[in-house]
Amino acid sequence: MKKLFAIVLGSIAFLVTSAYTIQAIINWQIDNEKSEVKFVMQAHGQELIGSFKGVKGDVKFDANDLANSSFNCTIDVASINTGNDKRNGHLQTASWFDAAQFPVITFTSKKITGAADSYIAEGTLTAKGVAKDVSIPFTFTGDNAAGAFKGSFTIQRVDYGIGKLEAEVANDVTINLEIPVNKAAN
Repeated sequence: MKKLFAIVLGSIAFLVTSAYTIQAIINWQIDNEKSEVKFVMQAHGQELIGSFKGVKGDVKFDANDLANSSFNCTIDVASINTGNDKRNGHLQTASWFDAAQFPVITFTSKKITGAADSYIAEGTLTAKGVAKDVSIPFTFTGDNAAGAFKGSFTIQRVDYGIGKLEAEVANDVTINLEIPVNKAAN
C-alpha cells in the first residue's frame, strides 16, 4: 500500500511539475502604440535619426527557459519617420526600402542566450528581401504581467540593398529597440 501511495504521489508531482514547465513560457503581446524601433546614422555630415512604428509579432519569453523562448516580429516599412515627409517618401522608394514590394522588415530568432537581465537573440533579420543572421543584445525589465525589451545593434545597410554605398551616407546603421509588452491572455 505504501508503495502504491508513493507511486501515486510521485506521478502527481511529476504531472504538476510538467504542467508548470509547459506553462512557464509567457506569451507577450506587443504594445504597438508605445513600441519604437529607432535608427541612427550619418548622412550628409549630420546625424540622421529616424524611427519605425507598427511593431507586431509573436513573442515568447521566460528568463528561466531561454531554450523555448522566441521572437518572430515585423515592422511596417511605411511607418518610417525621419521628421521630414519628403525624405520619408524617398526612403520608401525602390532604391531604398522598396516599401511597395517589401512592406515589412522581419526578425525571427533562432536562439536566445544570456542571464541576469542581459540576453542575446540570435536570428535572421530580413529587409528588402535579403535575409542576414544578426545578434541582438537586449535586456528585459518587468515582471510576469508587463515589461519592456530594450536592445541595440548595428547593421550595414548596403548588405540589405538599402541604398547604395556612397561617401555622403554612412553604411553603418545603429538600431535601438524599445518594445513594451503585456502578458497575453491565453
